Formats: sequence, structure tokens, C-alpha cells
Amino acid sequence: MPGTPHDEVRPIVTRLSSILEELGDDVAVETQESTVTFSRGRPFAVLESATPKRLDVSLVLPGGAETERLRPGSDGFTHRVSLAHEDEIDAELVTWLRKAYDAAR
Repeated sequence: MPGTPHDEVRPIVTRLSSILEELGDDVAVETQESTVTFSRGRPFAVLESATPKRLDVSLVLPGGAETERLRPGSDGFTHRVSLAHEDEIDAELVTWLRKAYDAAR
């Protein structure tokens, strides 16, 4: 299972990891202490345990409009989404994940 020290966000990490890995056979996964990086030649998404109860999803999403939910990113990532519950993984988020994957070609 991808690494994160916080049990509260583990179900979110597990579900998002599954979604991200299913985007294509070319998705590479690198797990570090509190982050999981997904790349396709270059990183397009990072899952980071921001607090014991919050997971930040950083994306490279060129041209993505900022919203209340899709906020500015940092460290080479254009956007960030924070999740506290697994039920926040919805069609909108999956669309952003797919667009980030597609842009990483």
C-alpha cells in the first residue's frame, strides 16, 4: 500500500492510487515517507499527507481554472485539492486527474 503515516487518510490514498494507476499502463509510482508521486515521464500528481486528517492532491493541470476547491499549487504543480474524506473523490476530481495525466505526455 502506498505510504502515508496517517491512518485517517489511508482510505483516500488507497482509492486515489487505484484511480491514478488505472489511467494508463505507463503510470509510474514512487512512494516516499509521506508522499506518493505519479508520473508519466514527468510527475503529474502527488498525494501528500498534509495533516493527520487531510490529504493534499497536487496536480500539473495546465490551463485549469482555479475554483474554491481547485486552488493554486506550488513546487512545480499548478493546482492543489485538499481532501478530508473518501467521499470527496468525485467525478470532478477524477476529470482533473485524467487531464493531468493526459497533459504529462
